[in-house]
Amino acid sequence: MADISARAGEVQAVIETLIHNVGNNNTGILDEIYHDDMKVIMLSPDDEVSVSDKVAFKQVILSALRENNGSIGTWAKFHHITVDGDTAHVLVSRRNELTGADMQITLGIDLVQSQGRWQITREVILTRPLAQA
Repeated sequence: MADISARAGEVQAVIETLIHNVGNNNTGILDEIYHDDMKVIMLSPDDEVSVSDKVAFKQVILSALRENNGSIGTWAKFHHITVDGDTAHVLVSRRNELTGADMQITLGIDLVQSQGRWQITREVILTRPLAQA
């Protein structure tokens, strides 16, 4: 059986790879890491909820990259990672331009190991002003 901390490190590396690549305008990684059935549920500071599938959320990311000259930032703070067999959960905070300037997002990310790699199946994103973070 694999060491739990090693598996958590493997999952963290996947999320870090995603953050680094997308933050620097390499969006080709999205198809590799985002599961085809992925859902993103986002809660705004005004309690507005939006739900996106993989295709729609990729468009949100591409739009943010266009609006920010190809860079949306790579700052991240990992709070917790759980791995249970072929599923994992990551809790991470981010500061980037995806949701606007001076905002911090906290993400609950569910992953599954499928097709020989970790893939994101769901992101729950809570957005709040940086001043409240």
